[in-house]
Amino acid sequence: MRQTLKTALTLVLAMTATSLWAQWGAPQDPNPTVKLKDAYKDYFMIGVALNQRNVSNDDQINLVKAEFNSITAENDMKPGELHPKEGEWNWEKADKIANFCRQNGIKLRGHCLCWHSQFADWMFTDKKGKPVKKEVFYERLRDHIHTVVNRYKDVVYCWDVVNEAISDGGGFGGFGGFGRRGQAPSPYRDSRHYQLCGDEFIAKAFEFAREADPNALLFYNDYNECDPGKRDRIYNMVKKMKDAGVPIDGIGMQGHYNVYGPSEEDIDAAITKYKELVKHIHVTELDIRMNTEMGGQLRFSRGENKPVAGYMNTLLTDQYARIFKIFRKHKDVIDCVTFWNLGDRDSWLGVNNHPLPFDENYKPKQAYYAIKNFNPALDNAVPKEDFVPNPMNQPGQEWPQVNSEGYARFRVEAPDAKSVIVSLGLGGRGGTVLRKDKDGVWVGTTEGPMDPGFHYYHLTIDGGTFNDPGTHNYFGSCRWESGIEIPAPDQDFYAWRKDIPHGNIQQVNFWSESTGKMQTANVYLPYGYGKLVKGKGGKITQERYPVLYLQHGWGENETSWPVQGKAGIIMDNLIADGKIKPFIVVMAYGLTNDFKFGTIGQFTAKEFETLLIDELIPVIEKQFLTKEGKWNRALAGLSMGGMETKLITLRRPEVFGYWGLLSGGQYAPDEIKDPKIVKYIFEGCGDKENPAGINKSIADLKAAGYNAEGLISEGTAHEFLTWRRCLYQMAQSLFK
Repeated sequence: MRQTLKTALTLVLAMTATSLWAQWGAPQDPNPTVKLKDAYKDYFMIGVALNQRNVSNDDQINLVKAEFNSITAENDMKPGELHPKEGEWNWEKADKIANFCRQNGIKLRGHCLCWHSQFADWMFTDKKGKPVKKEVFYERLRDHIHTVVNRYKDVVYCWDVVNEAISDGGGFGGFGGFGRRGQAPSPYRDSRHYQLCGDEFIAKAFEFAREADPNALLFYNDYNECDPGKRDRIYNMVKKMKDAGVPIDGIGMQGHYNVYGPSEEDIDAAITKYKELVKHIHVTELDIRMNTEMGGQLRFSRGENKPVAGYMNTLLTDQYARIFKIFRKHKDVIDCVTFWNLGDRDSWLGVNNHPLPFDENYKPKQAYYAIKNFNPALDNAVPKEDFVPNPMNQPGQEWPQVNSEGYARFRVEAPDAKSVIVSLGLGGRGGTVLRKDKDGVWVGTTEGPMDPGFHYYHLTIDGGTFNDPGTHNYFGSCRWESGIEIPAPDQDFYAWRKDIPHGNIQQVNFWSESTGKMQTANVYLPYGYGKLVKGKGGKITQERYPVLYLQHGWGENETSWPVQGKAGIIMDNLIADGKIKPFIVVMAYGLTNDFKFGTIGQFTAKEFETLLIDELIPVIEKQFLTKEGKWNRALAGLSMGGMETKLITLRRPEVFGYWGLLSGGQYAPDEIKDPKIVKYIFEGCGDKENPAGINKSIADLKAAGYNAEGLISEGTAHEFLTWRRCLYQMAQSLFK
C-alpha cells in the first residue's frame, strides 16, 4: 500500500503543479514531437543564424536539424570575412556552413553582399591608400558579388544584397542631425559607399547580384524597420529603386526588438506598407532584448551576469507571442522568419541579454513554447464587447471586467511603471502583459477565454507583486491574492438566491496541543439549526446532524471553501431544492502550507490526522449538535486536501464512513480491502486533468463491490469550478 500511496501523491502533485504552472507560467508542451518548422509549415520557414560551433557540435547540429528549415551564416559570408584583401579569399568557414546545408537539405540565406560594416574596405582605395573612383569600386564590387553568388548559387535561395543603407535619424550624418546648409536631410547613411557613389551603389549591387543569379530572391535588409520614420525612408528608397527598374524582390526586416517594443501596431503597419512594394518579406535577424534598446547599432548594453527575473521572462514570452501573431497574419507575404543565433550563448547581444527562445544551454524557454504552441483560432478572435465588472470586485470598482465569452479585461493606473503583468492568462504564457494606452493607463485583455469559475491572480509591476485594488482578497498560494469569477453555464447552483432561507457560517477557534497554537475552523450550519424535533419516545429535543469535514488544497486555508468554493451557498441551494437533508460542514486549516515541493517522500498527513481526529472532531462534537459515529462523518478534500483525505481514511477507517477525493487522486480496491468499511466513495476532477484515471478507478471500485461515484467536470482543470461541481454532486449521496 505504501508504494501505491506514493504513486497517488505524485499524481496529485503533478496535477497541482500543472495548475500552478498554468497560472504562473511555467512552460508546457502538449506537442513535444512538433518543432518550430513543423508548427509553421503552413505559414513560413523558420530560420536561424549559425556560427562555426553550431555546425561542429553534435547536440547543436541535432537541434538545428530538428527545429529549422532555413539557415543564415551569421558572419562567415560577410565581405570582410570572405574577401579581406584584393585577391585573397577565405572560403573555409562559409563553405562549412554551405556544405552543412547541402548535406542536410536545408535552404541557405545569403548574408550579405554589401554593408558599411564588416566590409571589404580595400575596395575604396588603391595600392597607395588613395581613394578610387566609383567605376573602380563598382568593378571590384561586381567581381566580389559574382564570385560569391556563383560559388553558392546551388544552395543559396536568396541574398541580403544591401544591408543598412538608410539613416536612423534622417539627417545627412546617417545617425540623425540636420542636412548640410541649403540641403534637405538625407535619408541615407553617410557611409563610404554613399560618399563615393550616392545611392547609385544600391542599384549597382542589386544589378550585379541579378546578373550572377537570375533565380535568387534579392533583398534590401535593415533594422528599426518598424519605426514609422525609418519605415517611410526605407519604403521611399525601395520604391524609387523599383520604379527605376532595380531588381529588389523583397525587404528584410531585421527584427532586433526589445521586450517593450515595437508595438504590434507598428509592426503590422510596417509589413502592410512594405507589401505595397514587394511580394517577399523576410524577418532576417530576430531577437528580443530584455532592456529598452533595439536596432542594429553596434554599441549596446550587454546586461548583467545574474539570473533573469521571472517577470522579465514573461515579458520576453509575451513579446515573441505578439509579434509571431502579426507575422502569421501576413503569411501571404512573409516567406521566412530567422532568429539571429541559435541560443543565448551565441548571441551578438551577449548571453546576459537573454534574447532568444533557446537559453545559453540550448534549452527551450517559455518563449519557445509560446511561439510554437499557438492556437490559430485565437489569431483572429475578437472578444465580444459585453464586458461587465467582475462579481468579485470591491463595491464601486469597475475593474477588472469579464465578458460572456470568458475573457477578462484589466485596467491599472501606474503611470511611472515600465511593465504591468496580470498573472491570469492562458497556460504557458506567464500571465497577461498589459500595455500603456494613450492616457498612460495600463490595459489588456486575456488572449482567449478563461476556464469558467474562480481564478486567483495578482499584479507584477516592474518586478514587484501587488494585489489588484479593484477586487477583494482571497487566500491562495500561501498569500492573499486578487480573484476573478468567469461566468459559467451552470453557475446557478452556486448563486445566491433571495427566495430561500440561508444557513450561516461560524468561526470556531480551538487550542491545538499538537501544534502548540490556536487553530481556526469555519463551520457551516444549515438553516433551522437548533430547532426542536421529536426524538425517541416522543421526547422533544434539538435536531442533530451528520458532519462533512471538507479540506482545501495547498496554499489555501479555512477560508477557501466558504469563500472561493461557495460551500455554504451550494449547501443552501441543495437543501432548499430538497436534494439533500441538512448536514454540517466543517472547513479547517489542513496544515498544508508548510509543505515544500520536492519533499514528497516526507509527506504523510500525520500532523493533520492528529489535529483532525484528536483535537478538532472532539471540539465540533462538543460544541455543535452532531450525530455520533463514523456513519455520520464524511471526509473529503480537494487537491492536497484530497491527498490528506486518502491517507487518513485508509489509516483510520473507523472514523469516517464516507470518503471523497476532489482532484486528489484515486482509491484502489486492494488499498481498502473490505467494502463494508465505507458506505460511499466519491472521486472527481476536471476534464483537463486526469479523467481516465478517475473513470478507471470508479469502474474498478464498483466491480469490487464498492458504492462509488465519479464526476468529470466539463471544461475545467485544477480549479474551483471543478470542486464546486464535485461538492454539489457528492453532497447528494452523503449520509444515506
